[in-house]
Amino acid sequence: MPDPSLEKKKVSVKEVGVKGMIVHFWTYYKWWVIIPVIVIAVLTSMLLSYLSATKKAYLNIAIVNGHYEAEDTIFNEYEQKIGKEFIVDSTFHAPTNEDSIAMTQDMTASVMKLNSLISGGVVDIVITNSRQIKELGPNGVHDLRDILTEEQIRELEARDILFILEPDDGEVASYPAAINITGMDYFQPAYEGSEEKHYLMISAVSEKKEEVKLLLEYLFFE
Repeated sequence: MPDPSLEKKKVSVKEVGVKGMIVHFWTYYKWWVIIPVIVIAVLTSMLLSYLSATKKAYLNIAIVNGHYEAEDTIFNEYEQKIGKEFIVDSTFHAPTNEDSIAMTQDMTASVMKLNSLISGGVVDIVITNSRQIKELGPNGVHDLRDILTEEQIRELEARDILFILEPDDGEVASYPAAINITGMDYFQPAYEGSEEKHYLMISAVSEKKEEVKLLLEYLFFE
């Protein structure tokens, strides 16, 4: 902000010249320039750091309504096996199937954040409940037939762990959208003690189909 101890004087180029105008501006208005530049630089740096970390991650996974500490342990075994780095975020929370339609402000913000990360192609995999999968719909949830083979889809059907999404609008036909991971030892760190069913779904706009396929084969077919 301008120094209040300095009295602003009206000057013109005729009186002081170009150099004088620059000195005058810098004396009285430099903080109006410096502060916005600093703020923009800090925000840009934070954004670039986040995007850089996201691009380096082999997969970006969101865990909804899970135990926060799960992100420190879950998927570690697979990461070590393939020598790649995941981003696992278990801070998301959304309404359960039994909750009313009303949401707290904090929960609303969490849902909006996750939806934006999905639509922006940042998050590749989401582990959540059937209610959120239905709310995300075809625009948010990938068709598993585009990732797994017909034989693999049939095997999941035979094991009765395939979740079929049936869009309400009728414009899109029903399709296999998620895999039921309820009770799997692998996901106990995230959902131990939970009475709700949880499913693994793929973001509709994720560009990491091959990476996702390899993880699904490791989790469900090895």
